[in-house]
Amino acid sequence: MKNVIKILVSFVGTNDAGKLNGKNDGAILTVLKNMKFDRVHLLWTSSYKNGINYDKISQYLINEIKKRKYCKDVTREYLNIEDVVDHNEIYPKLLDCLKRNFNNKKFKVTAAIASGTPSMQACWIIMAESGDFPMELIRSNEPELNKEPITKVKLGTALPKIIRLENENKRLKKSLYPSDKVKINIIECELKIGEKVIPLPPMQFCYYRYFITRVINDEGPLKIKGFNLPREFSQRILEFFTECYPEYDYNVSALKAKLSKFETISLNTFRSNISRMNSNLRKYLVDNYGPYLISYGGHKFQKEYSINIPKDCITIIEK
Repeated sequence: MKNVIKILVSFVGTNDAGKLNGKNDGAILTVLKNMKFDRVHLLWTSSYKNGINYDKISQYLINEIKKRKYCKDVTREYLNIEDVVDHNEIYPKLLDCLKRNFNNKKFKVTAAIASGTPSMQACWIIMAESGDFPMELIRSNEPELNKEPITKVKLGTALPKIIRLENENKRLKKSLYPSDKVKINIIECELKIGEKVIPLPPMQFCYYRYFITRVINDEGPLKIKGFNLPREFSQRILEFFTECYPEYDYNVSALKAKLSKFETISLNTFRSNISRMNSNLRKYLVDNYGPYLISYGGHKFQKEYSINIPKDCITIIEK
């Protein structure tokens, strides 16, 4: 067919953050490094994972694609998918998106399916196999697998594996999503998760309160560059400690001295407190403790620390 317009469509996945997380290019940029398209259409959506900004990742991809001259015509679209592992929700919204944007005989649509959840991958495959929307499916491969960088997905052979991954993804989501409410009583200096009281030492309690407060205030992860923490962190920890444990003032005298000299808590001290606090949480929660731990990501000299609990699961008692 003359004047065929080749279009690449893909969900934006966590691995596509690339340089934003100090890592190599993800699936989408790998595809575009090896194949040429007239148009690129990126689909980004929400996720149950906190600390991952798919809006920001999609904008990063657009800038990189244009900067590297992979494709001039790059667009993005937000799909309002509440449950990214439920193919019953994903499928009709994805199909509607494709029909709205690419219902033209001149368009040759190729879907890159390596980005996104296993459920999203399953929807691409089911859609192509059923003929609901005509398209070619491709997958980028990790360099260490010693395969071609891009391979075509053979219909009729990939779905069983994707379904197994989808089931594993659902199991993982269940283990990562908080099932119990978190209550922090500032007056009593008490942390309660579900029906269990977690007896944290004073400094660990202040650390936990700090990360819970960041969630409540929509502040995002704590970003640490180098070997010292932001001054804001040290100041708030001192404020929380002084408010909750005024009788232990001598315990923070060294921190007060540091702040007076415009110094901060050291990274080693911070990591030690986080490690001990997470150990206590594992000890008292026994299982399904994942969402309640302080988690981190990033590379050696730039880390991001956060707690993956939504605001509606948190109660702070101050009076």
